[in-house]
Amino acid sequence: MAQAAPAATVNHQEVSNGPIFVDTQHEDLVHDAQLDYYGCKLATSSSDRTIKIYNVSEESAELSATLQGHEGPVWQVSWAHPKYGGN
Repeated sequence: MAQAAPAATVNHQEVSNGPIFVDTQHEDLVHDAQLDYYGCKLATSSSDRTIKIYNVSEESAELSATLQGHEGPVWQVSWAHPKYGGN
């Protein structure tokens, strides 16, 4: 069963007209990263057996949850479309 860890702030650096770099705080290789439908939440998955969820904006990315309890690497993440419930 997945459990959430305490929230922490993520440091990031924005490059003009380029990508935003986010320190995911994963302990191993990151396999996937997906923004939700609204572009407000980012989910990342890793070989460290966790999924991390971030609240994102143009100025910051804040870690809001760490889902633990997977028995192996988490290869992929995805968000459900809002019409199927959720925020």
